Amino acid sequence: MVASGAFEGRGYEWADTTRPGLILRVGRQGGAWHLKTEARTVRLGDMSMSVTAAREAAKRAKADLKAGKNPSRDDLRVWEDATKSGVPVRTARAVAFPKTLHEPTQDERRRDGPWEWHDLVDVYLAKKLPTLKERWATQYERHLRRAVDDYLRRKLVKDVTQEDLLKLRARILNERSASAAADTVEAIKAAMDWAKAQEPILSGLDSAAYPWWREGVQVEYQSGTRDHTPTLDELARTIVVAEHYRALGGTAKETDDATLAALWAIVLTAQRLSALVGTRRTTTRDWDERPGWKVWTWTAVEMKGPGGAGKKKAKPKPHGLPIPPAALAALARFGVDRSSTYLFPGRDPRRAVTASAMTGLFDRLKGKAKGARKGGLTVRPEGDLMERYGIRHWTPHDVRRTLSSLLDMERLGGSGSAILAHSKARANGDQDAERELPASITLKHYIHSQRIELKALGMQVWTEAVLATYAREKAAFDARMPAAPVLPEPRAPRARARSRGRSADTNPLPPR
Repeated sequence: MVASGAFEGRGYEWADTTRPGLILRVGRQGGAWHLKTEARTVRLGDMSMSVTAAREAAKRAKADLKAGKNPSRDDLRVWEDATKSGVPVRTARAVAFPKTLHEPTQDERRRDGPWEWHDLVDVYLAKKLPTLKERWATQYERHLRRAVDDYLRRKLVKDVTQEDLLKLRARILNERSASAAADTVEAIKAAMDWAKAQEPILSGLDSAAYPWWREGVQVEYQSGTRDHTPTLDELARTIVVAEHYRALGGTAKETDDATLAALWAIVLTAQRLSALVGTRRTTTRDWDERPGWKVWTWTAVEMKGPGGAGKKKAKPKPHGLPIPPAALAALARFGVDRSSTYLFPGRDPRRAVTASAMTGLFDRLKGKAKGARKGGLTVRPEGDLMERYGIRHWTPHDVRRTLSSLLDMERLGGSGSAILAHSKARANGDQDAERELPASITLKHYIHSQRIELKALGMQVWTEAVLATYAREKAAFDARMPAAPVLPEPRAPRARARSRGRSADTNPLPPR
């Protein structure tokens, strides 16, 4: 009919009774197979394609539409050409319509397994981080996420080998430091131990006969014991310098009052930084037996240290510390938000000054540059102020050794140990030796159970020493600073004498 041009009208359509929606549409110029649905019509191929081949093409196209995909024109063209060339149907089907495996979503993979390496890191951190204090949680996450590189990210956990982790260790050693590599390796071991014990099927580690990663990956690194003890002069001078240089690096931001107050509190109390900066107003109370004194308290949870893999620490206990009036007066000089829940509120009064903010203050005083937005760098043109003013670099934890050393010389070593919340020791001697012990007698109520009286002895001596040293360092610092130029006082103009021998203040003769 096509060849003879015997068509009348626009043409004809034949519907297949076996495959609903499959039609053969023939017009004056030729014909083609189509799949017709309620939503759209898809061309499957030329009418020279066999009925069997057209039905297969319609089946594939309909499945794609049902799945929300557009049928591939390339696949249909390959199918048409292959079937017309005499290629076996099975071969043509494999070439034109290759089977594709379902790619599980992230949620499906983490629910059903097997986990990829980044799945293990994400799932483990979700379990681990809530058990850590905020400051340590941030560091721990950074240590473990170093392990998610381009090579390991999509690798199945069960396929990770000793060679993979050794290459990762070598990369970190090359780019960072031995301590960074050690931290990352320890975090990896903890994550794999957890997966092996808690989720062996999902992680695929059920097939691991033994935890090879424990002994198979090591870092030759051992952190040294820090024994730096800053002098009292250095501590006080640091406060003086921080108060004077509040804006550093050419930025508009200045060290706020709450951060400076926290620096004072670090020196005045020698308490652990994370617990100290988070002190709440509701956990401080007046000491009725000593007017003007306060007692700051912390719960066992607040006293909990950062911990870490392989580290055993004593069980944390509640801690109380008496604060003398002179120390409270020194802190009261700063204009912090008194409506905040915290003694040292951050820029957002709903939050406390963070330990990282204090670390940032020390970095600024040391002249360390800081990364800025869009790859920029905030430099410190003032340089290392601590070195300039003869201060050896120190950390908040170092203050504890300074306090302990001073109180030891004052025969108040036991008071110092109590202030620092060290574990108790047993008394072997007379009652006069009790002040030298980390713990003395435990009585029934809170004041005595926390050895507040014992701590007060040391806090009084320590506070007086800090304030006296600060006054001396402040006076010396101010004396070194260039004084502002003194402008001469303006002089009143003098009238000119109108005749020789007469002074300027003598009335002149009247004009002639």
